[in-house]
Amino acid sequence: MPLEASDFLNGRNAISTKEATVTLTIAGHVYKMIECNEFTAKLEKKKEDIQTLGTHWKRKKTTSIEGTGTLSGYLINSNWIKQAMPYVQNGRDLYFDITLTIEDQTTDWGKQVVQLNNVNLDTIPIADFKADDGVMEVKSDFSFEGFSLINEFNGSLQ
Repeated sequence: MPLEASDFLNGRNAISTKEATVTLTIAGHVYKMIECNEFTAKLEKKKEDIQTLGTHWKRKKTTSIEGTGTLSGYLINSNWIKQAMPYVQNGRDLYFDITLTIEDQTTDWGKQVVQLNNVNLDTIPIADFKADDGVMEVKSDFSFEGFSLINEFNGSLQ
C-alpha cells in the first residue's frame, strides 16, 4: 500500500520542549521550577538471562523496573540546602513528587501530564563556582518509585 501525505509528520506537530513545565510537591507545598533548564526521567527494566537447551538464543525475563532521572537548572535560591537539613540533622530523608506538563499550542496533540512519585535526589546541590563568565547551575540525579499518566497526548499508535 503506498504512503499518503497523511502518513507523514507535519512539522508543526513536532512538540517543542520549551513548552514543558516542572513542578515539585514537597510536604504539601507546590513549587514551580522556573529555574529548570533540563529534565530527564526514564524507566529502566532489570532483566535476568534465560537460557535453555535446544537454542542458541539467550532470552530475557524482566524482573523489576527502576525509575531514574536528572534535574538541572540555575541556582537561584537556597531551597535544596534547606530541604537537605532534616536528613543531615536527624536522618529524615526527602521524598517528593514531580509533575511534568508539556503542551505545545501549535500542535494537534494536546497536553501530556505525568507525575513522578517518591522522588529522591542522589545529590543535594550546594554550590558550583567557576572563574568564567557563566552563571551558577546545579544538577542532580534522582530515583523515583512510581508514576502516573494524568493526561495523555491526543495522538495514538496506528
